[in-house]
Amino acid sequence: WSSDVCSSDLTHQRMIHFHRLLGSFLLAAFACSASAQLAGRGLENTPGIAFGSAMFRFLGEHKAFIADLNIGTKSERGGTFLLPGKLTFRDGQSRLELDVAKLEGARLPPIMADQLKNAGLGEFVILTAPEKKLTYLIYPGLQAYAETPLRDDQNPELAKSAKVETTRIGEETLAGHPCIKNRIVVTDEQGKTQEATVWNATDLRNFPVAIEATDKGNQVTLFFSNVRFGPPPANAFQLPRDLKRYADTREMMREAMMKLLGGAVPK
Repeated sequence: WSSDVCSSDLTHQRMIHFHRLLGSFLLAAFACSASAQLAGRGLENTPGIAFGSAMFRFLGEHKAFIADLNIGTKSERGGTFLLPGKLTFRDGQSRLELDVAKLEGARLPPIMADQLKNAGLGEFVILTAPEKKLTYLIYPGLQAYAETPLRDDQNPELAKSAKVETTRIGEETLAGHPCIKNRIVVTDEQGKTQEATVWNATDLRNFPVAIEATDKGNQVTLFFSNVRFGPPPANAFQLPRDLKRYADTREMMREAMMKLLGGAVPK
């Protein structure tokens, strides 16, 4: 009887632990959903900005750069999260590097950050390859990746035919940069619009050091810093070798979650 009780208590504790982990993952996904859209594919069923091809117009004339990126997300309920990363961009190709263990505002305990790292889930990379019409979600710690088709509305070629209306709102200084604050509305050929408030830094070739928009009641702001102009290394957009390929992201995350919980992956 005592062994059954111990087993029951252990199962109960593991279930509590599981739900705490799951909650942290949902918070992380919530905060980084906009960044995934930026890279070319949104995290499915999570709130964020469906920038799609409009993002290329928000970036203006900047076709090649590397920049540090902070993604700030504020939900309808008032919760605020900040996720740091790095964006490498060239002519529609992008490489977005994020570290969920550094998520701020989600009350992620240190032990959780360590568990994420140990399970290979702390860092991930999103690569977009418009020429192949594919997006790659890579977990270096898992030595694994999954690829998904790039949706038609996220093709950078569509941005070229979109109509752009820019309205100057005023001038502000942001992170030490003198900026022109603009309201930009991008309308595609189907009449769908995407709006954003953009702070263009006059001392950085009018680079948008901040882009803010609202989608489904959630305010998301992309903060850029340490911007370096010029073509990034070609290998920045190449898929690393010797990675395990998964049929889809759900299968990859399912196995990763089981690994995090210390259990065997069910067949």
